[in-house]
Amino acid sequence: MLDTWSELEDTEYHKFDGIINFRDVGKTVNAFLGKKVLKEGILFRSAKLDDASYKDRIRLTEVYGIKSVIDLRSKTEHLNAQEKHKFLQKNLPLKIPGITYTRIILPSRRFELFLLWQLSWFNIFKFLFLYPLSRPHAISLISTHALGPLGLPSLSLNTLSHSSPSISLCLSSCLSGHPKIIHCTQGKDRTGLLTLLILLILHTPVQAITHDYHLTNSTSPLIRSIRLAEVREVGLPDSFAETDQAMVSSVISWLDATYGGVDGYLDAIGFGEQKRERLREILLCRGEDDNDAKEKDVGISPASPSASSSDLEEGDVVVVQMGKEVGI
Repeated sequence: MLDTWSELEDTEYHKFDGIINFRDVGKTVNAFLGKKVLKEGILFRSAKLDDASYKDRIRLTEVYGIKSVIDLRSKTEHLNAQEKHKFLQKNLPLKIPGITYTRIILPSRRFELFLLWQLSWFNIFKFLFLYPLSRPHAISLISTHALGPLGLPSLSLNTLSHSSPSISLCLSSCLSGHPKIIHCTQGKDRTGLLTLLILLILHTPVQAITHDYHLTNSTSPLIRSIRLAEVREVGLPDSFAETDQAMVSSVISWLDATYGGVDGYLDAIGFGEQKRERLREILLCRGEDDNDAKEKDVGISPASPSASSSDLEEGDVVVVQMGKEVGI
């Protein structure tokens, strides 16, 4: 089994100009286990794609064949990305032509309300005053006084508890055989949590799941400084720039104690055994060639209402094709 990023990664992963924390989840797990268990070239994860160069975009679409993006960022994060893009006067559009974008807010608005109620009355009134005037400062208030004290493992557990409709929709958005990439801002916590659930569905050994999760830390000092700047900008402590050693074990223990395991949780949120088996067909090696899997469109379209939940709040998901909003 492999222990370091440099042993795992081949040089092509380092040819991106503006995309960090990128990896093929199947390739990562297979390299760690020393055998081909998952199909490669279908499920990717990364940090945000906003800074992708023209060469990066060609690599994503033509080399890796990416057809869809599942973006887990909040509305505030998207607004900040648009402002930064406008300020830098980049010639390339934020969205890559030819790719379908599914934006699912994770944590959901329900969880955001939960965080709001963790504030003191003074800070709640302060938040309500700041929000229409300066959304980033209002969000920073929640980050400093609610998210930061919560910590990364508790953040993941509360996301599972309060954002279950969004999580179900995220998983349903993976039910297609074409190559897709999941990302948030840093590709670390929200992306890591969703990837963890997918790997649990695939019965991946916990050691391999943990390895994939912690690869985020195996980066250059420059990239770590970028992550530090991003968490400080939104009012989070420096610890949020790294993965947490207790995260994977905490999630698995919570699922076992609360739902009797991951299957019980997924049944409760509407991602039942039939959908889980479809996901296994797409991502597990079962004697089917990877190229055949890519050509199959198995499962539920990201834009399909049947993939969502009645508990999902308006604005939690937007489906975009060729830069135009076309979905929920």
